[in-house]
Order: sequence, then structure tokens, then C-alpha cells
Amino acid sequence: MDSSADAYKSYAPGSQDLVNRLVEEHRGWAASIARSVARAWNLDWELDGLDGGANEALLFCARRYDPAMGVPFRAYARRRIHESSTEEARKSKSWQRGVGANTQEEQDAREISARLFDVFPELRTGELPLTDGGGGDDTVRSSVRQLLASATMIAALQELTGGGPEAAVDYKRMVQLVAELEPVHQSIIWGIYYQGMSMRSIATDWGIDELNVIREHQLILQYVFTRISDPKRQVQKLKVRPGLRTVAQTLKKKKEPPPFSRFAVEEIAGVIALLALTIGVRII
Repeated sequence: MDSSADAYKSYAPGSQDLVNRLVEEHRGWAASIARSVARAWNLDWELDGLDGGANEALLFCARRYDPAMGVPFRAYARRRIHESSTEEARKSKSWQRGVGANTQEEQDAREISARLFDVFPELRTGELPLTDGGGGDDTVRSSVRQLLASATMIAALQELTGGGPEAAVDYKRMVQLVAELEPVHQSIIWGIYYQGMSMRSIATDWGIDELNVIREHQLILQYVFTRISDPKRQVQKLKVRPGLRTVAQTLKKKKEPPPFSRFAVEEIAGVIALLALTIGVRII
């Protein structure tokens, strides 16, 4: 099935024919996102209402999708469907019974853990994330560092709404750090941590082997972990691996700025500073 914008350019935006076609062709795909969220949260995707959230988001996006923008429908709708399914998971009785009277910090930790299962599906089978180590303790330590860096990324980039000024500061620092990366690296972080994409989906969109994205993601997390754990340390700029150089060159040739461009950083930082000032906190 072709979900590119060209496949729908003959339809008027918002027309019933376009909405019906988009919903019909992408219902199964939306359900797969809901099932993925349900597995991560240890819920039943139908009994706990995640299917309803996914379908509502699919219909919402179908009604507002404009093929003239040139954006594939899946890229346009993926994040909203994932967020809607996640919101239904949070509201489900099964999850509420699970968290019980836990503190907000414990609930946040559970949600970060659930997102880690999305980023690293191998965790569901008891395996640690892939590393290029030679085995033994070094491989385990490298895998743990990946998990720590990924959890930090999730906490900073996705949990801002639930935190106060400290979360705003962490968010600002993380976005500034990621904005220094190559466009292809920024795109990987954006896809995984903002759009809820799997590394396989990113690889498919780029027409490359999934292992290339997995290894590049591993290097990004190692870089982030080093920068966060030792801010004063001089770290060499992260280079693009050979398997992604073609994609990197293509992204650089495009006119649009990368997801975490300097312009976006300044804009976000300004919003965060304004938010902090409204509650009487000064961001340094």
C-alpha cells in the first residue's frame, strides 16, 4: 500500500472520499500502533480502550490531511495515533489499578520503562540492547549505558509536561545537545523519541538495513551519555557511519532545517523561559 502524498493528490482535503480511503487503508496500521503501546504497558489493546484511541486519532488525521503538503500520511499521523493510544493506556482501569497509590515519580518511572520497551523491543524477551562490544562485562556495561541514555532522553524530551522548572531546564539542555548532531542523527532521535517510530520503520522509510539505524542509534546514545555524565569533557563530534552516509547526504541537500535546528532550539528555549518566568523561576 502506497501511503505517499502522491497517491491522494486527486482528492480534495477533507473530502469524504479521501477520509474514507485513508481510514480504510490505514485502520490495520493504526491498530498495530495501539497493540505496540499495549504490549509496552502490559495491557490489552482492546479491553483497555487503546483501539478506540487509535481509531479516533486516525479519523482526526484523515479529516485534516492535505496531500498537497507532500508529507506521507503515515508520517503525518503516526505521532498523534501513538499519543492517543498512550493517553488511553494512562486512563485505563488496568493501569490505574497497577499504579495504585504510587507517587508521581513512581508513575513517571513506569511510563519511561514502558517507552523503553518501544525503543528496545528485545527487552521483552529478556535481552539487552545490541552493542558492538566483544562480549562479557564490557558489553553489559555498554548496554546499560544505552538504556540510561535512552531513559534520560525520554524523560527530558517526553515528560516535560509533567514536570516543573527543573524539567524545563533538562529539556532545554537536551534539545541543545541534540541540535549539535548531524541532520541524520537528529532525524533518528526525532523519529524514535518524538514520533514513536521503531528503528525498523525508520530504516524502511530510508530504504536501508535496520542494523544501520540500530548501530547509529547506539552511537548517538553513547555520545549523549558521555556529554551528560561529564559535561566538561571534550568529546569528538559524532560522525556518520558508512551505512548512513547516502541518507545523510540526501538530508543535507534538502532545504528544510533538521528537526532540532538552532532556530527551533532558540524558539523552544524562549517558550520555556517564558513558562519559567510565569512561575517566578529564572532559567540560567
